Amino acid sequence: MTDSSTEPMRIETGDFAAVRVIFIAAGIFVIGIAVYELGRGVWPPNILSLFFLFMILGACTVGGPTIMGGLFGEAATWDITPGLISIALKNPFRKRVVRLTPDRVLGISVIEQDHMEGENTWLVEVITSTERFRTPDYGSSEKAEAVRADIERIFRGQF
Repeated sequence: MTDSSTEPMRIETGDFAAVRVIFIAAGIFVIGIAVYELGRGVWPPNILSLFFLFMILGACTVGGPTIMGGLFGEAATWDITPGLISIALKNPFRKRVVRLTPDRVLGISVIEQDHMEGENTWLVEVITSTERFRTPDYGSSEKAEAVRADIERIFRGQF
């Protein structure tokens, strides 16, 4: 949140190279250890080969998305100014900037994220006709609502 009503607002999500490396390494480890430990059950072919192959494929369904998340997960930087929300999305291979004007934004709302363990969190969502953009999580609905109100006030130019 900003203290001055005329200042632009910036919201950032982290882009930590170490986290990306950890995700990629964990995905490779999950797949690699499954192939190493269970590969002998697949080759040479025997009566249990299909069983071990399914276990290896199961490891791939965990390791593959983990690697993809590390490679292609996007970090976002939001810049909110009067009449424009600019969202820079980047990963190691691509950067794109989305510019939202008032005629493209259908709504700005607070969304509650349900968690199985721990407290629920809240975030702000900007909805367009083709995409939804979400801020990082906030620990309380009051904080998320305050951020939403600031975004709305600055974006709509209501000083």
